[in-house]
Amino acid sequence: MRQQTVNRSRGGKRLKAATCLLALALTASIAGQAYAEQPPATCHPNLLAVQDEATVRNRGDVTQLPDPLKNRLAQLANRPHSQLPMQVYAEADGASQLFQYYLLDTNGFQPNVFTTTFPGVNDHVQLTATGGNCGLSTVGAVRVVLEPKPGLPTDPANPRAFNDVFTDISDLFVINNESGWY
Repeated sequence: MRQQTVNRSRGGKRLKAATCLLALALTASIAGQAYAEQPPATCHPNLLAVQDEATVRNRGDVTQLPDPLKNRLAQLANRPHSQLPMQVYAEADGASQLFQYYLLDTNGFQPNVFTTTFPGVNDHVQLTATGGNCGLSTVGAVRVVLEPKPGLPTDPANPRAFNDVFTDISDLFVINNESGWY
């Protein structure tokens, strides 16, 4: 009788452990796909979306960023892309210091002939400001960092300070490696 109690106890612990592992794996798979935005069928999805997002989230230049910016960079990484969001390298002895960032998107804009199909007006042309990812909205992030170089000011508001700007945009329609806007 005592042996059965011990075996049941072990079996119960194993079942609990297996249940916890299953819940953890399910949570991790859902969390890894939380931002996965893929274009509709016939377009080319990012088959490495989960891996790309994890790579960006775990990079040294991203881990300490504010959550909204970190989430936007992860969103950019898991969408179809030609390269991951740019890595901010310290070009000075000290680490780069983020002092401004902007989250960009095309939501809430008034419809116009560059972004919206109007029957009878532009329904037979490719829209010039959208279409790169088969209808996914345009999203982006701009990071402005101070590079604390020796002999230069460390106040980002000082015009002599060395500031870098990193811009990442998903679904900016590009023609021959040039922006469609002039």
